[in-house]
Amino acid sequence: MAKPSSIRRTADRQRGVTLIEALVALLVMSFGMLALVSLMSNLRLSADIAKQRSEAMRIARADLAEMRAFSKLDRPAGSVGGTTAYFTDIVDDTKSIPPPDSSVNTTYVRERIVTQMMDDASPTALPIAKEVHVRVSWTDRAGEPQFVALDTIIARVDPIFSAAVGFAPRTSPITQPSGRNPVIPAAATKIDKNVSAFRPSGLGQTVWVFNNVTGVVTSVCSIEVGTTTFAADVSNCVNTTTGTASYLLSGVVRFSNTDPANPGAPEATALPIGLAIAGGSFSVPQLDGSGLTKSGTSAIVVNAPVMTNANSLAPKTYTCFDDYAISGPAQGFINYHCLVTPDASVGTAPRAWSGQLQLTGLSIGTSAGQYRVCRYSADYNGNGSNLLADGKTIDNAEHPLAYANVMGSLTRQNFLVVRGNVACPTAPNVDANAGIFADYKTVQLQPTP
Repeated sequence: MAKPSSIRRTADRQRGVTLIEALVALLVMSFGMLALVSLMSNLRLSADIAKQRSEAMRIARADLAEMRAFSKLDRPAGSVGGTTAYFTDIVDDTKSIPPPDSSVNTTYVRERIVTQMMDDASPTALPIAKEVHVRVSWTDRAGEPQFVALDTIIARVDPIFSAAVGFAPRTSPITQPSGRNPVIPAAATKIDKNVSAFRPSGLGQTVWVFNNVTGVVTSVCSIEVGTTTFAADVSNCVNTTTGTASYLLSGVVRFSNTDPANPGAPEATALPIGLAIAGGSFSVPQLDGSGLTKSGTSAIVVNAPVMTNANSLAPKTYTCFDDYAISGPAQGFINYHCLVTPDASVGTAPRAWSGQLQLTGLSIGTSAGQYRVCRYSADYNGNGSNLLADGKTIDNAEHPLAYANVMGSLTRQNFLVVRGNVACPTAPNVDANAGIFADYKTVQLQPTP
């Protein structure tokens, strides 16, 4: 049997071991707490840096978006900001950006470096593009430098080309990938390899049937809107009607209220209009059997009217439609389509028509409360040396003062309506080296110049 003193010594030793174990556990817990505090601090710093990086990326993207959204190639001398110009504003720049609010705890520095990209064939010409490098830097909570960087290439393309979506393609003998003549409206339904059908008024029953090869309208049908047998009805119409030879005459009418008027990007709201083909006595160029202006000495302008009657130069019937909406949102431009059928009793195939396309329904005049009608027109094919210098006697496809002996469909016969007391605007010639890729010249049509 153990003595009491021996039992007391054993208990004392056990109490000492328990105290050591507690101290070791406390030490281990302390290291864990230190690690946890360090982890929480790192997580907070990482979250802070992520937020700062997101804001820096937003700043960089916003700067690139502003550069890409330039609205003109160059700003006129003496003018100030408000718009972004390609040559003036897409340049090297450094800017300090203060915190937008209390949630952002640092100041950013945006640096933009622009490198001109030149054409190797013409190194002295204007740059064809600009390489833009944007770097946004800042200092985080730990005092460490941070940055994000984005790069892009911005081509020197005139923003005026954005207006081209509202213009119909020019007449051309080259067929489109869809396998039909390019004068056929894009909205026309291709029935088969031979014909396409087009409803010139979305709410009307009239349907024009085009020959896919020639672009000539061969049949005019009346088909209810929304019919589920549209293709069959068109085929039946083609098979039961007598073929005709009618030509499309189409384009866009735009409006500008500024002084001077803006031919490249007209800004005004469209007004309701009408269209008419009138006759008269006009000077017209000599044409060959295909309706093209003759070259050489045989192209001398005939200063006398071609065949006339009481209402027109060369007899014809016509009907016109446009897409002006009486109700609904305001329109920036009006598309129009006219169908002209030359008189079958005049001449032999291919039959032709002549006349002047005019806008009606507007108060035409030269006062501020009236309107002046301009035609987009210029010597696009460069044969103007054979024609009169007044711009009235260019080829039919170039929108002349009056059409002479038209033997095919014409597209892109566009108009610009300006205030009566504002002159029809002119524009510079196409010059790729100067970044001018489209000709926006206009010539007055109404009142008669």
